[in-house]
Amino acid sequence: MNIPTNTFRPFPGLLLAAMAALGGCALRQANPYLAQEAMPETLRVPAGYAAVLEAQGRGELLYECQAVKRAPYEYAWLLLSRGIRLADGAGSTVTYYPGARARWEHSDGSKVSAQELVEVPGDPRNLPLQRAMVGPSDTPGALANIRYIQGRRTVAGVVANPPCTSATLGMRVSVPYEADYVFWRPAA
Repeated sequence: MNIPTNTFRPFPGLLLAAMAALGGCALRQANPYLAQEAMPETLRVPAGYAAVLEAQGRGELLYECQAVKRAPYEYAWLLLSRGIRLADGAGSTVTYYPGARARWEHSDGSKVSAQELVEVPGDPRNLPLQRAMVGPSDTPGALANIRYIQGRRTVAGVVANPPCTSATLGMRVSVPYEADYVFWRPAA
């Protein structure tokens, strides 16, 4: 069917919406890799490194109210979830094991452990932002030569209510979370 060009006029709003949608996709893809200036200074990756992998985590975290100090007693919500599963754009999995000896394991068998972990708390309802300097992987794979990992965007993941007290001691609470991680290796 031939449509005369002088009678076909696209709806301007539709054209603008399509351009905005495409532009939004490009910005979302570029944002985790280029926005070092937007990060708190202590979380920035030094010059000379390139972002090579992005992985997202979404799910539930399980916490338990436990006594963390005696005389006087202090209580805190402690994370019971053993590992946080992250998915990269290729459909592979990275499991993040948080804690003092944080480590990341890729589904291809490569793994890295934190040598230094910096956290910057933000909104008390969200997990803190992070930057880990990690040791090199002993195995080849996606995490080989990774030196820094940033936890760049966190949503929720913290128990807001009820407070952890002697009355809630032993109580378990599951909370939703979202987090984005960017993995950096030396630039070639």
